[in-house]
Amino acid sequence: MLDLQHLRTFVVMAATANFTRAAKELACSQATVTLHIKTLEREQGALLFERNRFSKTNILTAVGKTAFDYSIRLLALADEMKAAVRIW
Repeated sequence: MLDLQHLRTFVVMAATANFTRAAKELACSQATVTLHIKTLEREQGALLFERNRFSKTNILTAVGKTAFDYSIRLLALADEMKAAVRIW
C-alpha cells in the first residue's frame, strides 16, 4: 500500500537527486530516505532511480518519471482532501 510520507520522500529525492540532501530537506536521516525509496521500489517492482555512486547523483528511470508524475498528483489530492474536510 502506498504511504504518503514515502511519496513525499520520493518527490524530494527526485528534486534533489541526492539522498543526503533529501534527508536534510525532510529533516530526517539518510537511512530513512533510503528505506522509503527502497520500499517504494519493492512495492512497484522496479527501480525508480539510476544510482551513480561516484557522482552521488541519482536520476529518475523511465519508471521513476512515471511514478513521479503520479506521486505529484496523489499528494495534491491528499492536500485537497485535507482542505475539503477542514470545512466540515
